[in-house]
Amino acid sequence: MTPLQPHDPRHVGPYRTLAALGGGGMGRVLLAAGPDGRPAAVKLVHDSLARKAVFRERFRREIAACRLVSGAYTAPVLGADPDAPTPWLATLYVPGPSLQQVVTDGGPLPAASVHRLAVGLATALADIHRAGLVHRDLKPSNVLLAHDGPRVIDFGIARAVEDDVELTGTDSVIGSPEYMSPEQAHGHALTAATDLFSLGTVLVFAATGTNPFAGSSAVQALYNVVHAEPDLRGVPEPLRDVVAACLARAPERRPTPEELLDRLVDIAAVEPGTAPWPYGVHERISTLEAQADRILTTPPAEATPTRARRRLLVGVAAVLAVTGVLTTIGLAGGDRTLAGHASPGEGPAPRALPADGSADGTDEEPEDVDPLSRAGLRSIDPCKVLADESDLVPQIGVHLSACTYEHDDGRWFALTLGDHVPGDPDPSDEVQDDTLDGLWLVVDEGGEGRCEVGAILDDQDITVSVDVDPGVGDVVDKPCTAAHERLATALDVIQADAPEPDPLPGSFATTDPCALIETSEVEDVFSTTPTVTPAGLHSCEWDVGGVLTLDLGNEVDPAKLPDTWTKDELGEHTVYRQTDAGTANPPCALSWAHLTNDDSLTQVVRLRYRPHGSTTVDACEAARSVATLVLERLPQP
Repeated sequence: MTPLQPHDPRHVGPYRTLAALGGGGMGRVLLAAGPDGRPAAVKLVHDSLARKAVFRERFRREIAACRLVSGAYTAPVLGADPDAPTPWLATLYVPGPSLQQVVTDGGPLPAASVHRLAVGLATALADIHRAGLVHRDLKPSNVLLAHDGPRVIDFGIARAVEDDVELTGTDSVIGSPEYMSPEQAHGHALTAATDLFSLGTVLVFAATGTNPFAGSSAVQALYNVVHAEPDLRGVPEPLRDVVAACLARAPERRPTPEELLDRLVDIAAVEPGTAPWPYGVHERISTLEAQADRILTTPPAEATPTRARRRLLVGVAAVLAVTGVLTTIGLAGGDRTLAGHASPGEGPAPRALPADGSADGTDEEPEDVDPLSRAGLRSIDPCKVLADESDLVPQIGVHLSACTYEHDDGRWFALTLGDHVPGDPDPSDEVQDDTLDGLWLVVDEGGEGRCEVGAILDDQDITVSVDVDPGVGDVVDKPCTAAHERLATALDVIQADAPEPDPLPGSFATTDPCALIETSEVEDVFSTTPTVTPAGLHSCEWDVGGVLTLDLGNEVDPAKLPDTWTKDELGEHTVYRQTDAGTANPPCALSWAHLTNDDSLTQVVRLRYRPHGSTTVDACEAARSVATLVLERLPQP
């Protein structure tokens, strides 16, 4: 559990956020207090995923299915809003360490605890399957240990069984390689039996401290799952046959959760009132409970000026440190989870701003524009910022606000202007500084020669960042040091010279997408007052009782896209339209080529509108109305 970062929202729906619990590929998890005072783990979906229609639909169905799950060994859903600009899901906060954390820190569990773990997980899977769900990602980091038994959490990729073909397909592979079933590794259609195989693997880990299918890479782990015979000699004898049954290659040979429970009861009955875990684990749980209670009863902080952000963070950190658990735990499979909840995925929630932009879209900036503002960064060519570095060569500039430089030794240095703040960074001892040029730093060490260092821009939820990768070379030493040094150079150049891109008549590179449409015009189309959320430098979202998104970028010419996009005419302009006919109130996307430059890169406009709930607004008619306004205001060649 760590203090909230400057980019974290202070309220999500009716929940008041208090601390960060973790993050991963799908979003970020925050500890929050509900309107009834109960602690909640609030999952915020990364905005890049929230913009995808198919992901929104998955998340919506996930929530509906999760509401059907109830039982002693799962974390119940308290609230959700899949249609918010940043979708979120709140579950009851479980103040307990993960199984991954406990075994990694303290070694294998005793036989009696493994038995209690098996009973609890089998009961949880029975409840999950009864709701028509397959979890698909059961692993030690998704199992929390509470005083009375385990809790299965994070249905981040769980799906209603009947949705599998429509939304996932039979050839996709979803899950954590070392804990997959053979059929999951093959990308085949899944049944509830896949969770039993994962359960068997989790029990081996709990009993031995090792994964029976672990490999040096994800590919090796998948191979082992399909072909290797697990070594079960470290599993206590009474449980070994039960675990072996769960790990049967053929799904039909595995027991159901109910059959598994019968076999576990035959081994030993669970005595009421007995502690399921070793004493040290229960002490750890009590510490987390006290920590959560202290944070929940701390009065909300008053609004603080930007320059006092550090003092606010230190104050929260002091509360956390009283219980001695201000620690980030690294988990298997690349996830990062803190005790109390598992990762759903990375990403800050966007900051809502008033919708008062100019309608001309020409971006006539004042002469004293701050080069580190969004407007200032849009006017900078990222491939010129580090061009004077003798050992770096900029590659072809594919992105409007990012550029990759290749080093003499083969490493890649990616400079991004207006990057997202990492949702759950992994700090590095290489970088000791908290600030750079007066800006707070965030360091995210990726391992194996990878590291990202970003400077958080004042009063904005974006960064200027440098990401180091081994690239085509073999240098892996001190990547965070290298990223920090290049970032310092980049900030100096940006603030001193602000190198502009070569003139390209009609380019929308400096255009503010949020300024292309006036508030009154959005109100006329959607009959509601919008809230505007800038995303990066070249994207904008309007919350209009649905989500309207406008993206400007270098992409594939929509004329060359698959035939899922339909050619359409909008006045004198040719656009391409895509709808999702499989939903009751289908979203609509429009895309068109704006400009092709000498490097054959096409500047493309993408406009998407996804209605929420029941509405009389026709998605494509609304999108066409907005697109007409955008077309009128874009720069002309």
